Amino acid sequence: MMRPRPSVCSRCLARSRKFSTTAQRTEKSQNAPLPPTAGYSRLTNRGLISVTGSDSTTFLQGLMTQNMLVANDPSRSIRRTGAYTAFLNSQGRVLNDAFIYPLPGAEAQGAESGWLVEVDKDQVPVLLKHLKKHKLRSKLKLRALDEGERTVWSSWKNHAEPQRWATYSLESESSSPFSPTSEIAGCIDTRAPGFGSRIITPGSDGLRTYFPDEAQVAGPEVQLDSYTVRRFLHGVAEGQAEVISGSALPLQCNMDMARGIDFRKGCYVGQELTIRTHHRGVTRKRLLPVQLYDLSQDGQSAPDTLTYDPSFQLTLPSGEADIVKAGAATRRNRSAGTFLNGIGNIGLALCRLEVMTDVALMGEAPARPHEHHFKLTWAPEVEQPSEVGVRAFVPPWLRDFISGGKEEKPAPRNPEVEGERAREFVEQLEEEESEAEARRD
Repeated sequence: MMRPRPSVCSRCLARSRKFSTTAQRTEKSQNAPLPPTAGYSRLTNRGLISVTGSDSTTFLQGLMTQNMLVANDPSRSIRRTGAYTAFLNSQGRVLNDAFIYPLPGAEAQGAESGWLVEVDKDQVPVLLKHLKKHKLRSKLKLRALDEGERTVWSSWKNHAEPQRWATYSLESESSSPFSPTSEIAGCIDTRAPGFGSRIITPGSDGLRTYFPDEAQVAGPEVQLDSYTVRRFLHGVAEGQAEVISGSALPLQCNMDMARGIDFRKGCYVGQELTIRTHHRGVTRKRLLPVQLYDLSQDGQSAPDTLTYDPSFQLTLPSGEADIVKAGAATRRNRSAGTFLNGIGNIGLALCRLEVMTDVALMGEAPARPHEHHFKLTWAPEVEQPSEVGVRAFVPPWLRDFISGGKEEKPAPRNPEVEGERAREFVEQLEEEESEAEARRD
C-alpha cells in the first residue's frame, strides 16, 4: 500500500528561504556588493499575470487595496498608471504584495483592455488560484505569462530623485510617461521616497534595447543581490518571504505610507480590518531596516548608523526569528519583534515601535532603545557560533509619516455618491437573484 505524500501549505512555502545553510548564507553575503547610486536590475524573481476582458477593472477593484479608478475624479475614469498594491484575505491579512500595470500595447493591437499583475514568481500559481476563485461569472481571462514573454526591471538614480513622493502616483493628475500604444509599462516605485521606477518590457532583451539614453535610464545593470541590498537599506519588503502570506497586516508592512492602500475606494476583500486599523490611528508594529552585529565581542555597542558590510559572516536564521532583549526572558509574549530576512549585516524586521525605537505613539513616552541590546533567538540548524545583535532604524520619511500624522483621512461623505453606489449594489443583487431563480427553474 502506497503511503500518501505529505502536502505543504502555501504559507509554509512562503516562509521558506532560498539560502538555508550557514555556508550558503556566507557566500551570499560576500557576493552582494553595495548598489551604485544609479543603476538598474533585472528582477528574475518576479512573475506576471495578465487579466484581460471587459470586467477586468471592476474585478480587480473588488480584490485589491489599490484604486483602479482615478482618485477624486467625478467621472470615475480608469487609471492609466501602474501602482503598488496588495491582495488580502477575508481577515485583512496580506496574501500577496504586488504591482499593477495597464496592459501595454492593447490599444495599438486592437486587443481587449486589461492589466498585468506583478508578484513573486513562486507565488504566481497561488495568486492565480485566488483570482480564479473569485472570477465567478465575470467576463475576463486570467493567464500566467510565460518565461521571457515580458521582463520586470527596477531602475533608480539617487542623485536625481529627491526624498519626496513621485510626481505621478496615486494622488497625481499627471499621466503615465508611457503612451497607451507603447509596448512598455511601468510606474514610480512609491514604497520609499526616491526608491526608483518599475519597468515592464516585452521579451527578454536588455533594458538598454528600449532605453539607450542615459538620461532615461542611468547607470550599469547590477545583479539581483545588489537590488536586494538596496531594498533592505530603504526598509522595503518584497515577496512572501518578507511579507508573510496570511499573517502580515498591510499597515504593519508600511503599505499605507507607500500609497498602496486607497482608504476611499469602497469595498474590497479584507477592507474591514484594514479600515478599522487605519481609523484607530496607531500601528504599534512596523517593518523596519535593521543592523546586525556581533554581541559576543566584549564591549560591542549597537551601531549608530545603518551601514552595509558585505563581509559580515555571522550565522543568520533560515526563517523567521524572534527578537528579544539581551539578557531578558524569551517568552513569546516578551518578543520585541520578528526578524524576516537579511543579507550581510543588514536585514528587515517587524518591530514593536514602543520597544525597539524612540518613536512616541499616542502621546506615550518614547522608549530608550540605546539603553538595551536586542538579539535574535531561534532554533538553529547548526550550532550558533555567536549571538547576533539587532538594532532597528526608522527611516526619516517613515518617522515623519508616523509622528506628523500624515495618514490619509477619509473623504467627507457624499450622500449622492453613496446613494448611487447603494443603487448599483442593489441592482447587482437583484440580477444575481434572478439568475439564481432561472437556474433553479
